[in-house]
Amino acid sequence: MKKIISILYLLLVVLISCDQDNIGTLYDPETPYVAFSSSIVPENILSAENNYSVSVPIARSKLDEQTTAEVSLEMNDNIDGIFGLENTSVSFADGEGTAYAKIVPLVELSQIDVSKVYEFNLTLLGDNVSEFYNHTTYRATFLLTFEPIGTGTLSSEFFGAEWSVQVEKALEAEVYKIIDCYTEGYNISFSVDNDNNVFYSPQQTGYVDPDYGMVSLEMPDSEEPDSYYMGEPYREGNTIYLLGRFTVEAGSYGHWYEVLTLNQ
Repeated sequence: MKKIISILYLLLVVLISCDQDNIGTLYDPETPYVAFSSSIVPENILSAENNYSVSVPIARSKLDEQTTAEVSLEMNDNIDGIFGLENTSVSFADGEGTAYAKIVPLVELSQIDVSKVYEFNLTLLGDNVSEFYNHTTYRATFLLTFEPIGTGTLSSEFFGAEWSVQVEKALEAEVYKIIDCYTEGYNISFSVDNDNNVFYSPQQTGYVDPDYGMVSLEMPDSEEPDSYYMGEPYREGNTIYLLGRFTVEAGSYGHWYEVLTLNQ
C-alpha cells in the first residue's frame, strides 16, 4: 500500500511540473502589456478648461521599456465628423506608467449640439494589449456658463397660444435656454451655428398627455410623409424658428412651428 501511495505521489509531482512548464506558454505575466484604466467612465465634462476634449488614461505593466499603445475610436451617428482621436498611437514617456488618448472636437463649438450626451467607445489594438480592459466606454456632456439675456415671446403652434419667456445664453457659444418653456422646471435648449441653423436634442416639455404620457420636442423628421414642413429649424435676426416634432412614447403628433422672438 505504501508503494502505491509513493508511486501516485511521484506521478502527481511529475504532472505538476509539466503543468508549470505549460503555464509559461499560456500566460506569461512578465510580458509587457497595455490596458485601459476602466471599462466604463460615465461622467465626463466637456468644458472650455479642457478645450471640450476627453483624456482617456492607458496604463502599462512595465516602465523600463519603450511602449506604444494603438487606439481606435468607434464611430456612431452622434460623433461621426464631430469628434475624433487626436492621435491613434499613444507613446509612454520614460518611466511613466500612464499615457493618454485624447478625444477632441473636429468642428467649431457652434456646430456641435451641446445638449446631447456623447458616447465614445475605444479599443486597444496590437500584440501588447491585455485581455482585460482592452475596451472602454466614455460618456461626456458639455459644461457651459449661462447668463440671462432678457425675455422673449414664444408663439406655440402646437399649444395654440403665445407667452413671455425668460431666455439665457452660454458665454462660451451660441447656445440658448428657454427657461420653464412649456412647464415650470422644464427648459428647452438649442444651439445656433454660423449659418443660422438651429440644433437641439430630444427634450421633455413637461406637458403630460392624459392618454399618452410625457410629451417631448424633437428635431424634424424629413421622412414623415404627413408633414407639410420640409425644412430645418433656423434663426432669422432675433427670431428662432424651432420647427420640430412633438412626440410621445407611442408616436408623433407631427411637425409644428414653435417660434421664439427675442426682445433685443
